[in-house]
Amino acid sequence: MKKYFRVWAALVYLLMAILPVYEIINHTNIEIEYLKKAYDTNNFQNNGAIKEAEVWKEIENHHHFLGPIIKDFFAPSLNKQFHIPPTEEAREILAGIPYIDQQGKNEAALGQFWSWILILISFIYFISTFNPGKKTQTDYIFALAVISVISLVVGVLAPAMVLVVSPKTPVFPHFILHFEVRSIFGVIAELYSSKYWFIAVCLTVFSMLIPLAKACLTIFVLETRSLATKLKISNFLHSISKWSMADVFVAAILLSNFAVRANKSTQADLFLGFYYFLGYCLLSLVTTTLLQNKVQGSGKK
Repeated sequence: MKKYFRVWAALVYLLMAILPVYEIINHTNIEIEYLKKAYDTNNFQNNGAIKEAEVWKEIENHHHFLGPIIKDFFAPSLNKQFHIPPTEEAREILAGIPYIDQQGKNEAALGQFWSWILILISFIYFISTFNPGKKTQTDYIFALAVISVISLVVGVLAPAMVLVVSPKTPVFPHFILHFEVRSIFGVIAELYSSKYWFIAVCLTVFSMLIPLAKACLTIFVLETRSLATKLKISNFLHSISKWSMADVFVAAILLSNFAVRANKSTQADLFLGFYYFLGYCLLSLVTTTLLQNKVQGSGKK
């Protein structure tokens, strides 16, 4: 009866977590879209139009006769070559950046709100299975395994990082030259589409298949009655636990390499996907440790 209660409690938790998970991923993606829109607006062409207008005005002030001639001769070819829009159009577009930024902040706040909802639901679920008076740890190890799967889903699907290249020069103090959005699923999909099969398969295995396999095996160990099976699987989980962190180290190495090659014009901003994946790694580590201690303790009795 207790086993069925454990399973039903997990199913109820998973059903309640669907909406927060969807909203977190959705609002984070929308936040990224507003960020992208702001970066697309704050580009070289729009900033160039403003700077060009200042340059022509200065030339006309110093050379009242030649200034307009120089402008009429050079401006059309420069604007065509660099795709510079009309000055008023550029000013109007750039003036919309604060509004776009505010919309992005609103979406970020909604994403954080749903994150707190998910954390609250997870905490209530965990507390409902935790009974300090009981000698067995089965219920809350089971709960931790289920919660770790939810963290994994958000960590894999939600945007994790945005890389921005923003050169700062005396002529153009600030504009966005290039930016990239990164999520674990997005990186894997891009690697497959680019036919980097080996790296794509490795990241798929380390970031998705092994974590899911660990959660399923943890639940299986808690439900099976065979002590020998429990010992074998728990030892196996302990031996592969370090591999669940492999992609974290790969990401750290890539970021370190990127930082070494980058300059002050490059920055990386972390988003909810990164923190949820990190949360999964920590939950998985705790779950595996508790499971091994429990099984080994049962084996000594």
